[in-house]
Amino acid sequence: MWVIEDIRWTAAVLLALTGVGVIALGGPLPAPSTENDWLDAMMQAVLAEQANEGPFWGMFAPYVAQLTWVRAHLIEGDDEAVYQAMNRFMGMLEAREFGVSPEVADRLFDYCYLVTPAKYHDVSRHIDKFIEDQYGGSAG
Repeated sequence: MWVIEDIRWTAAVLLALTGVGVIALGGPLPAPSTENDWLDAMMQAVLAEQANEGPFWGMFAPYVAQLTWVRAHLIEGDDEAVYQAMNRFMGMLEAREFGVSPEVADRLFDYCYLVTPAKYHDVSRHIDKFIEDQYGGSAG
């Protein structure tokens, strides 16, 4: 059990460092300056991808709509609803819903990990995905 926890910790650190490196080398957006900016940063990242969408216009509209739900719950102060809505957003990215390319979906998914406060999403999904990508298997 200790080995899995060590792997998860190492994976989390590597994922964070990789994300910082990607952003430093020209990733989608800089990390937000305060915790209150996280949702704006996530929305900006989706809108940037939407601007580059090309002939398949409209595939990012559901993602924008989902983040709009997140904002509504955040304004209401309903942390549980924010958590559920953000995890739905991440699920959409994982499933590549609406024809989003794997590269874009992975980029937005990883950016979500960097900017979203842990209380608003299931951090283990990011760590498990990282372990699967790096080692070809499940952490559990």
